[in-house]
Formats: sequence, C-alpha cells, structure tokens
Amino acid sequence: MAGRANVLSDCAAVACCSLGAPFKSLERFAKATGFGLFVHYLDVAELRARPAPIIYFLLHFATPDAEKAETLTRLRQYPSPKVRLAPVILIAQDCDATTFLSYVQMGFDDILCLPEQSQLLVDRLTRQLNQDIVYIETADYFGPDRRRMEVPGAQHAARRSTAHMHSRLIVHRSLADGPVILERQDHWDNIVH
Repeated sequence: MAGRANVLSDCAAVACCSLGAPFKSLERFAKATGFGLFVHYLDVAELRARPAPIIYFLLHFATPDAEKAETLTRLRQYPSPKVRLAPVILIAQDCDATTFLSYVQMGFDDILCLPEQSQLLVDRLTRQLNQDIVYIETADYFGPDRRRMEVPGAQHAARRSTAHMHSRLIVHRSLADGPVILERQDHWDNIVH
C-alpha cells in the first residue's frame, strides 16, 4: 500500500457531511486510505494554509439524498476548476443495485461500499488520478459520464429530450497540474448521458 498511499498523502479529503458520527466515519476512512490532509468543509482555512494539488470531496451515505444532490450541484458549479473538476466520492454501506444506481445517476465520480479492504479503497481512489475521465455537461448536469456504470440497455427518458446542446469533456487530474480539461467537444443533438 505504500506506493499508492503516498499518492493520496499529497491529496486532501474534505468531508461534506454533518459533524458527529458521519464526520468521524469519514475521518477514519481518510486516515485508513492515507490522505495527507482531512478537513470538514466548514474548515476551509486549513485547506488554504496547506494547499493540495487534488482535493477529494467525500460524502457520507447517511446524508439525505436531497442534500447529496445539492452538494454535488454546488461543487460542480463552483467557479474554480480545482473544486469543479475534483473527484466527489460517496462512502456508502453495502447496498442493493437499485440504490447503487441511484447514486450513479446523481453523478458521483465513484461510490465506495464499506466494509472493504484498505488497499482496494486506495486503488479505487487513485483511479481518479493520471487518467482521462469523460465528463458530460448539459443544461442540468455536469459530471462523469453516467453511462459508465449503468445496467446494459437501460433507458433514461429523463435524460432524453428534443435536440439540445451538450458537451463531452476529457478531464485529467494529476499531482503536477491538478484537475484540467484536456479536450472539449460541443454537440447539438440528442444524447443519453
């Protein structure tokens, strides 16, 4: 775990949850996976004092779904690319496929179900780095391409409309450059994202 844990040791994790049990749970998670800095979202002064090239935003499964969606929207609309393009990870309990897919539809970069071995969690977290990741932007969604984790043949009428504008972006996150958009393709047509 040392090699990959060192990558996360250069990253920060921000807990987007209430203080108390959810925060303590995310704190244990961040410590077990080797993040170099862990703070509550209300303590952003610590992030300014100790900047990290990549910030992971962690949400807790106990947070109500409406609050999860609102947090995702606020992060994805933030003006700074360091926040807007940051990995947003849901830490969940083991759940059924329907619940899992509802989290995918919200637009999380990854959903990690606990309990799980620390090394597997570190591996999943580091997949957010040094890879090209497809993001989709529409009038009402900005985030990872949700087709990457859905049931084959799934139909999503809510994501279809008459002709509309959407963009396909290639996002890359590295310790050297932070999160950046490598490529943007604008399209005017129907898309299921």
